[in-house]
Amino acid sequence: MMFTDSPTPQNISEGKLLSDDRFLREVAHLYYDEGQTQENIAEAQYCSRQTISKALQRARDRGIVRISVIPEQRTGYLRNLARDLRLRLGLEDLILVPGRNMDEEQSSASDVLDDIAGTAADYLDQLLTDEDILAVSGGKDTMRQVVRYLKPTKLLPHLRIVPTIGFVRPQTSVGDANLTSFDIATAYGAKHNWLPIPAIVESEEQCEQARALPIARDVLKIMEDANIIMTGLWPPFAQKAIFTQQKIEEITTYNPAVDINHWIFDNVGACINDRLESPPYYLTGLEIPRLKEKIQQNHARVILVAGANLKYIPAIRAALKAGIANILITDHVTAETLLKKPE
Repeated sequence: MMFTDSPTPQNISEGKLLSDDRFLREVAHLYYDEGQTQENIAEAQYCSRQTISKALQRARDRGIVRISVIPEQRTGYLRNLARDLRLRLGLEDLILVPGRNMDEEQSSASDVLDDIAGTAADYLDQLLTDEDILAVSGGKDTMRQVVRYLKPTKLLPHLRIVPTIGFVRPQTSVGDANLTSFDIATAYGAKHNWLPIPAIVESEEQCEQARALPIARDVLKIMEDANIIMTGLWPPFAQKAIFTQQKIEEITTYNPAVDINHWIFDNVGACINDRLESPPYYLTGLEIPRLKEKIQQNHARVILVAGANLKYIPAIRAALKAGIANILITDHVTAETLLKKPE
């Protein structure tokens, strides 16, 4: 959020600044999200450091900023729960944040999703080395938040980062995988490659032609060699515009549960795309069903980031049954629910 629509702070009294929620949110964003010092924020906002300190306290008092310290017994509980659930779900790693009980009327908890994304950003930062190849999906709700919370602790000039999918629409958007991979590469001073081809084409011939283009061929090779993949997921038909009603009805007969890069899996983890006599489209990016093979044969780390919403539970369960992820970052309520039998 930019503080550009209000008068220049240097012309406003401290009292008025501290009563303006826009100013408080901007200061809180610069301090907590961007990690700027109070001195730098004060200089940029044309006010004193004392005013910035008061603004941060006022933001906490008004609930604009919420700071919580998890008691040691709770962190111990989460560690023990993660260890137990990791084994029962057959995962290489399971990272949990405190969750919240949800019902149908309040199916989403944005603060929990923020915690999941922030934890995923920290996990990725600890995992990456200068020799890795990272492939990332798009998504404005989860992966974009991971980018937002990323605070690199090192420069990785030889790290290579690619998207897992090309462009879905003619206009770029904040959720594009290309943009996500570019921003992560920029943060680490890493090597980045765009995948400048359409993600979805109408025929197998078009798919082969797109993949054979020199501008895409080398990027696809790097993608195939990726040893770390991080992705979000979606409930089926999250983007209905790419389906005809006839195809939606046909796919629905297969009990679709999860969509990852427009590869759709049913509730037992079987890929639906290849089971259709006439596929609804052809995909040019990373072949998501092959992630199971990459995990088993190449020891790839495939990190699934999702949770804080009831609609993601069957989707996560289906992805794990498909064997296409071996690391899950979620909240403890979601993780516990994954072990319950679907109703």
